[in-house]
Amino acid sequence: MNKEIAIRHFFPFFTHHPSLVYLDSAATSLKPESVIEAVREYYEKYSLNSHSGGSGLLGQKVQNTISQTRQLIAQKIKANPDEIFFLPSTTYALNILALSARDFLVPGDKIFLTRLEHSSNCFPWEALAQEKDGQVIFLPLNEKFTIDIDKLVNYIDKKTKIVSFFHMSNSLGVINPVKEVAAKIKEINPNCWVIIDACQSIAHLPINVEEWKIDALVFSGHKVYGPTGIGVLWLKKELAQKLPDLLWGGGKKNGPNNFLLDKNECWPLTRKFEVGTLPLAQIFGLKAAFEFLNGLDIKEISSYERKLKNYALGRLKELRKVIIYNQELETVDIILFNLIGYHAHDVENYLSKNDILVRADNFCCPYLPELIGEEAAVRISLFIYNTKEEIDKLVCCLKELVENPDLIISALDFSQ
Repeated sequence: MNKEIAIRHFFPFFTHHPSLVYLDSAATSLKPESVIEAVREYYEKYSLNSHSGGSGLLGQKVQNTISQTRQLIAQKIKANPDEIFFLPSTTYALNILALSARDFLVPGDKIFLTRLEHSSNCFPWEALAQEKDGQVIFLPLNEKFTIDIDKLVNYIDKKTKIVSFFHMSNSLGVINPVKEVAAKIKEINPNCWVIIDACQSIAHLPINVEEWKIDALVFSGHKVYGPTGIGVLWLKKELAQKLPDLLWGGGKKNGPNNFLLDKNECWPLTRKFEVGTLPLAQIFGLKAAFEFLNGLDIKEISSYERKLKNYALGRLKELRKVIIYNQELETVDIILFNLIGYHAHDVENYLSKNDILVRADNFCCPYLPELIGEEAAVRISLFIYNTKEEIDKLVCCLKELVENPDLIISALDFSQ
């Protein structure tokens, strides 16, 4: 049995939808049975609040799972477990960072992004710049659509306070050389924050925050085989200690009126942002997700997905009316294309009627249309559970559409 076919047996989705081709894992990954069971286990066997005292062995199990999940994530990204924060999502985490930077910025300060950022890594910083009378400036991209390191010296300066950018793009799929980019930024201005959006890369590429010498990294559980409703913020301890306490409530012994009275009392650093009841079922699920991920060879995953992507590129090039926006770029799992003469959303709808799930839009990348010259495109994103047979089915359907454009009309639903 082929390894990729064997992998599919871990995912109940395919049991329930054996004929469905799922090519939208960049939006959310499918969940292995172990993750689903872990969420169910919390509700069936434990279902406790992590703040409840005197709950004996059940409470110990919950506390141990929280600790073990931090450790597994830290192992994956080469971090200290005490620097791992559980938050509702990547979007939430980036907003928390932006709000925490209010006192760090003064009028005229600069925040640097790229034009390939997800809106979650654009809008919070744009709002902060507007509030503090600062500037948002886009870093230059090279011909590979990654940050042009040689030109950073012309952008980064003493007024630079924050540089936030993706590790792997969710639209074009390109990969920034984080270690080299961060080193150059810190060489020019060692005091600015370097923040990495690792949502797309966490399941596909090695990550080493210690080696990268960055300040913060974010990702979402549902992108990496885990449940929805939980995101992860890694925050360097030295920076986390300096940030203000923005959130108050359960889990913090004191409120803002008497917070400074207990200067000698030591609380876990995570309490700075983890307030109220933690998303415990999601943490159970995230632990199982990282046990699954850490049991895989990340280099082997990348190699398989690159080979599958290259196979898909070769098959798509057989189409007479296709334009592929990232075929010459270094990517792992994403292909972005359009069929000439067809709107991307119509192609998405047609494929869905044929049990093939892709994504069409700008993928929450507000500046992507400036780079590709189109308001929307079709994205296929691959994971370890996808196969060549699925690519063949996709291309077969697209060939039928090119030969018979009326299929677009027949796929439309006029009943609504």
